[in-house]
Amino acid sequence: MAQIIAMHSHRGGTGRSTLAANLARLMADDGHRVALVDTDIQSPAAYALFGGTRAPDRTLADYLVGRCEVEEAALTVPAVSGGAELYLVPARAEASGIHEIIAQGYDVGLLREGFDRLIEELRLDVLLLDTHAGINNETVTAVASADTLAVVTRSCRLDLLGAGETVEFAAQLGCPRRVLLVNMVPPGVSQELAGQRAGAAYGTPVEAALPYAPELAMAAGAQLFVDAYPDHPLVERFRKIIPSLVPRR
Repeated sequence: MAQIIAMHSHRGGTGRSTLAANLARLMADDGHRVALVDTDIQSPAAYALFGGTRAPDRTLADYLVGRCEVEEAALTVPAVSGGAELYLVPARAEASGIHEIIAQGYDVGLLREGFDRLIEELRLDVLLLDTHAGINNETVTAVASADTLAVVTRSCRLDLLGAGETVEFAAQLGCPRRVLLVNMVPPGVSQELAGQRAGAAYGTPVEAALPYAPELAMAAGAQLFVDAYPDHPLVERFRKIIPSLVPRR
């Protein structure tokens, strides 16, 4: 049975999309058939993180307004280390997608139907959903559909102020599992202390506290970090997160 994982953050700037993209690659390298769906129609990032430059032919927005089936928007991401299949469903192409959705709207039930169809048609082990920061229709549907909610936060006061809202949001939607990831811990700040602060705010243990790495920003938009720096210590930290998200087969 496929696992659906929603990646969420209360605020933008947590590195959520970057983390989702790199985890998707590593999950595929680990032998899982994975699709990453960028549900952040307002401010998409996943396509660029995989090095996409030319506008994609089909996107999630195209599916939602009835121009294609959702699996037709799934791009195959070339394997690097002989892993299983990895697919990417971009949120939209340029500005047209968001304008059309705002003007026409869409049946939000199509989103959940699309998730189920991707799992069936692509024979997925993992469906990874990158959400919009905060709460909107797409995020509600993604979190309500998920087996696991991976909350990505920084340890700063502004991010932690949203902890209560995020916890209540997840509880109301009935998401069975919550995993807390502290990202971009600044140099000179104790990762253990950062994890303790976040864990206290969210009322849940922290799965990982990840340091800020300038190489991560350098790779963004040209190549995935895990592809550009496969031997970087942070890549091994990413790998250690995967068992908490995807049970071993």
